[in-house]
Amino acid sequence: MVFKAARKRSIWEFLVSPVCTKAIFWGLLFLVVGLAVFSCGPFSEPPLPKEPVPPPQEALRPAEPSKSRTGGVLKAILERGELRVGMQVGYVPFQMPGPEGSLVGFDVDAAEMVARGLGVGLRIVRQSWPELLPSLLDGKTDVVMSGMTITPKRNLEVVFTVPVLETGRMFLVHRKNADQFKKIEDLDKPGVFVVSHGDGPGELRLNEVLPRAGHRNFRDRAAAVQEVLQGRAHAMVDEEFFIRTAAARHSAALVSRFTPLTYEPVAWAVRPGDDHWLNWLNNFIGAMQRDGRLDRLKKKWLRDYFLDLGQSGVSK
Repeated sequence: MVFKAARKRSIWEFLVSPVCTKAIFWGLLFLVVGLAVFSCGPFSEPPLPKEPVPPPQEALRPAEPSKSRTGGVLKAILERGELRVGMQVGYVPFQMPGPEGSLVGFDVDAAEMVARGLGVGLRIVRQSWPELLPSLLDGKTDVVMSGMTITPKRNLEVVFTVPVLETGRMFLVHRKNADQFKKIEDLDKPGVFVVSHGDGPGELRLNEVLPRAGHRNFRDRAAAVQEVLQGRAHAMVDEEFFIRTAAARHSAALVSRFTPLTYEPVAWAVRPGDDHWLNWLNNFIGAMQRDGRLDRLKKKWLRDYFLDLGQSGVSK
């Protein structure tokens, strides 16, 4: 009996001892913390956004390719297999009658180059000067290549390519008057008589440029040149290519005088609103300039022009 009583006291004492009390406290604390963590779940980063649901397979199909990669005039030319070029006849050296009814000249060779670049045939539509732009706008031609200069009035109706040539107005005098007439102001005197061709002065108005001189307009350029050759006129005003050519062909009697009266770039005309066709032509002109074809055309058809440049000591 004595042993059992001592055993009971020993267990009770252990339970109330400081060591057992601390053990029970910490055990309960860990139990409470564990239950709290378990109820909240494990710590994790915020969930990533869901990937978008791919569209139905029908929407991923590529667009149907168009049947033609070109449009407008360029498409029509390729489908037709023919380039239609509006051109007047008789403007030396741009378009001139050739053998057996053919045409030759700077513009003719350039048109043939464009047709070859497109891989199509060429049809030159011969027209008078007033018919060129209306015919283009009516769709009867694809481009006008006829020694046409860019002017604000023409640009209201049509669109022009980059220039293929650059020119301006100048005048022609007889050698016996060479010392008297060296610049345009020398012609603006009473008693001086100046002749020109229909479109010779271009945008100039001779009565405004030379208000004190007399003027006469000729329908035929050759007839106007004869007036100066025969001494019936003191000077002729016209575009640079014609004046220099006339001076070279009559170098014993005539002298050219270049004065920058105007700046007149020569270009090709197309209908408005067809950027693809215009872009193709501009790039083709650029290629002609880079590979030397345009320079060879100039030297072939503007031989007298360059001859006069050499005689006058002007580089261009």
